Amino acid sequence: MIKLKNLYIENFRHIEKQNLEFGQYMTIITGLNGSGKSSILGWIAQLCDYKGKDKTVLDSYYKESFRNVFRFCPINDYNKEYDITFHYENPSESLLEEQKRIKTRHLKKTEISAERYRTDFDGRGKALDHPVIYLGLKRLIPLATENSISTLHLKNLEEYSKLYSSLIKEIFAVVGEHIRPEPIKSYNKKVLALQTSEFSHLGNSAGQDNVSQIISALISFDMLKKKLGAKFKGGILLIDELDATLYAAAQFKLVDILFRYAKKLNIQIVFTTHSLEILDYLESKVGSDTKINYFNIQNSKVVNLINPSAQYIRRKIKSEVAEEETIDKINFVCEDDVAEYWIKNLINGSDLKKMIKVEKGPFPDMTIVGMAESKHTIFKNVRFILDGDVKRKFTQKKAPNKAVFLPFKDRPETIFYEFVKNLSDTDEFWDDDKNFTKITSFKDYTHEGKGTHKNWFSDPINKKNFGTGYSKLLNRWKKDHPLEVENFINSLRKII
Repeated sequence: MIKLKNLYIENFRHIEKQNLEFGQYMTIITGLNGSGKSSILGWIAQLCDYKGKDKTVLDSYYKESFRNVFRFCPINDYNKEYDITFHYENPSESLLEEQKRIKTRHLKKTEISAERYRTDFDGRGKALDHPVIYLGLKRLIPLATENSISTLHLKNLEEYSKLYSSLIKEIFAVVGEHIRPEPIKSYNKKVLALQTSEFSHLGNSAGQDNVSQIISALISFDMLKKKLGAKFKGGILLIDELDATLYAAAQFKLVDILFRYAKKLNIQIVFTTHSLEILDYLESKVGSDTKINYFNIQNSKVVNLINPSAQYIRRKIKSEVAEEETIDKINFVCEDDVAEYWIKNLINGSDLKKMIKVEKGPFPDMTIVGMAESKHTIFKNVRFILDGDVKRKFTQKKAPNKAVFLPFKDRPETIFYEFVKNLSDTDEFWDDDKNFTKITSFKDYTHEGKGTHKNWFSDPINKKNFGTGYSKLLNRWKKDHPLEVENFINSLRKII
């Protein structure tokens, strides 16, 4: 697979010696107006020149004319020479990172050629043979305002009608409506317009147009991957102002779908946005898969900050001065230190880590349950996290409103005892060099029982090899149980 790693800008307009990083699947470019965000999409589009004759679901090639993305100005650009370098991985060609250097130069008018401002790749080399789809701001022009509209006749559209409909419904939270794509061509764009039993393409909002074109792009890459099979090397989807015309909930759903399909198709999606909601939403997801580039302006020059906090971006975009913040955390009480370690590990990496304060017992058996059920004012602002085995107490009656349960229906020590016991002898969890193996871990704890599980969990040798705060053990369990982690976090959100 071809993957962009970074873009180094030696000089381009008011950007000098700046580095932009690409996520494995998703890259976000944000910042102040006039900082050059959209132009970066133009450079990426210019980098790619797909040689294949394959066409998208909308009957277009997987490439974009540079002049459709941005244009050089005869007054301000022609007297300058710009210099940028893309670094990328192409394992099928080389194990080393490769690069494409793009430079610009002005060619004066001659008797046989017009004045031009051209771009050169590595001297007079070639662009990257890689598919790209660019969605610019023209996609936001409502179809109802277009002067010329006609129907597109497309092949194999029926194959993707169900996928189109399901994604539209997921993003806009539509229930029960019959939705199908209506292929439309206007002066400014081609689009799979949204058609229902109540309205056609002329009733589409700008937001529906926006989402429809993004879904069309995902479908197009799905088509290309299926057609090329093992020869498919990925692709790039570029979206300018992703959030435009969309309300917050639809933005979140769209981002989730983009990330899901970027991983499924193994493509890279790069978009610009000013949406503070999207940036807040993505903060906990930042890593090698997702990168955020914030274009700040200092002394009339752009400075790119990679993966800044959402709070930092919010203050910059809203021109707010930071004030001393006091966060009133919500108190949660759990049974003992084992539960405390597990809870803190479960919420690590989520926004709840900053919102929750966990306090532990120990409490005598069932005391914490009585506290959770109590209506005494002393517990008014307290929430409770109960061990999973307590669920059995509530099979015949409703659980307390201000309580949630740890995963599964056993004590934490039992859950981890069974989990580790069932790991393969060659699992990454074990450390053969230190002779920390399944045999040495369980040699004194082969008899079943509550006491056995608890003693195994607190055994000094085991505890030493389970990591600080049991982190190695908890992270290994977490790796195999993403759904249980998500369900637990969602249950906490419901009672906050």
